[in-house]
Amino acid sequence: MQDVRVAKRYADAIYSAAVEAGVLDNVIEDVISLLGLIRDSDEFNAFLHNLLIVPESKQSILQELFGNQLDPLVLNALFLLVLKKRERSTEDILLAFTQLVDEQAGRLVADVTSAIELTSKQQDALVEKLSGYSGKQVRLSMRVDSSIKGGFIAKLGDTVFDGSVATQLQRLKRQLARG
Repeated sequence: MQDVRVAKRYADAIYSAAVEAGVLDNVIEDVISLLGLIRDSDEFNAFLHNLLIVPESKQSILQELFGNQLDPLVLNALFLLVLKKRERSTEDILLAFTQLVDEQAGRLVADVTSAIELTSKQQDALVEKLSGYSGKQVRLSMRVDSSIKGGFIAKLGDTVFDGSVATQLQRLKRQLARG
């Protein structure tokens, strides 16, 4: 999104409305679900970004798709984004919302890239280590990238923990080149 302030403004409004209505937990679940859909579905992304579909049609389609699945507050937020022609920024707004939820809970988010999918036991161990390091509760945002060959890279705020095999191989190569 070009303007992070806009995403934060919408995220703040959704958060405030969810707290006021007493449905924050439901909204959090729905937001996480929608973020997964946006990341995994090229068709849904194409739909959101299609400027040729008039707002009324988009709202009707969203109602048909999510009317019985999403909390009404989340559905109404989607309707508003469509009406204001900001639906292409949905992912940024939902990400800003999750960041706000984490901030309000005093939680840090660690962006973790691993060569393979980590098991829940491995993720729990990583959360424990990172929480011990930071002194705060940590939530993992996972991504798989086979190019790191093995291990993982964790970013916690400004700190990067690089335990990837690719980086270790690069270090070894530099050491061998120096003699």
